[in-house]
Amino acid sequence: MSSQTEKFWTGKKVLITGASSGLGAALVQALVPYKVHFCLLSRRAERMEELIRNHANGPSQFWIRSCDVRIREQVESAVGDFASAVGVPDVAWVNSGVVGDTSFAHWDWNVVENILDTNLKGALYTAYACLKFMVLQNHGAIVAISSAAAMRGLGGRSIYSLTKIGLAYFMESMAVELPQIQFTTIFPGFVDTPANRNNPNRFWLLTPENAAQKMIRAVAKGKPIYIYPLPMKLLFHAIRALPAPLYRALSRRTMRITRPGR
Repeated sequence: MSSQTEKFWTGKKVLITGASSGLGAALVQALVPYKVHFCLLSRRAERMEELIRNHANGPSQFWIRSCDVRIREQVESAVGDFASAVGVPDVAWVNSGVVGDTSFAHWDWNVVENILDTNLKGALYTAYACLKFMVLQNHGAIVAISSAAAMRGLGGRSIYSLTKIGLAYFMESMAVELPQIQFTTIFPGFVDTPANRNNPNRFWLLTPENAAQKMIRAVAKGKPIYIYPLPMKLLFHAIRALPAPLYRALSRRTMRITRPGR
């Protein structure tokens, strides 16, 4: 572990949504050695309890709450109760997210609204609930998991792309308004998590453990934007630079790759 990473994370109070599996659980594993006091939020309390048991002998402490980020009152209650019991989170990791096929041919309003409510509204509920406390103490960091899918509007993933682009713009706007708070937006490529294992077209695939280590180092360095792995970063910027007509023509040919598996 680098001295910069150790210095930043040691003793921090860290809130993580979607903590019971995938990237959330990997982040817990990556941060346990730093004597963190976790606030873990997820709908699946039993999975969080299992996570705690796996790290019972470690140096970190845990506070958990069954919480559905789609319900604002639950998010506000959880953040407020943690702040009262332990203290204001130093870092809030906005991690909860779901995926789904939202192509016109397979449009399902239940899928659409669940993605909007979880990925965008749930992220805003979490960030704002934490910011209300952080701004009062003039200190804190919000880390949001966007996606490489935010590079452009992706065929078959219109709503997922919308939520991740919208989250990135929210973070940028807040960074302008609140310079005393650190805002880090992370754009992961494909990480081997349950959310995308039905997608046969994953490439440059990373393990959750590797991804978590990359992310905690980026946050410790105070990076406002972090895209990984490096090939995905290069592709991200190349795709964003394409003129709209060329992008649309190329995207129509590759839409089968970007659409999640069914």
